[in-house]
Amino acid sequence: MAEKKVSSWIFLIGIIIAIVLGLVLGAHNSGRLDLSDDVIAIIAAILGILGLIAGILAILGMGTITKEEIPTFMIATLIIIAIASSGEVFGGLKYFGGYLRGIIKALGIFIAPLAGLIAIKAIWDVGKD
Repeated sequence: MAEKKVSSWIFLIGIIIAIVLGLVLGAHNSGRLDLSDDVIAIIAAILGILGLIAGILAILGMGTITKEEIPTFMIATLIIIAIASSGEVFGGLKYFGGYLRGIIKALGIFIAPLAGLIAIKAIWDVGKD
């Protein structure tokens, strides 16, 4: 039970960190903050590693996503990844478009490894039956 509590906190903290770092990326997109390519890569690596940790916990059965929730999670993931990949549309919105684009991209980077690992586990489970 304690493992599920820890994984729940890791997932929620990952979402919060993705939103905060997305705001940083949004400030860069809006021209209010000058970030080097190295800093942007570090932000992406942090989000990717957090997503990987949450994904590993999920496939080990210590995650917050149950077997029944996998289809809903995967559909939500597809939507977020699709929005993140077409996030340039948000850049044209005055005042907050750059921030929205940064948040969506950061959420996509965090969720992609998590979704990838869960998808592999789902395929594995289907294949072994």
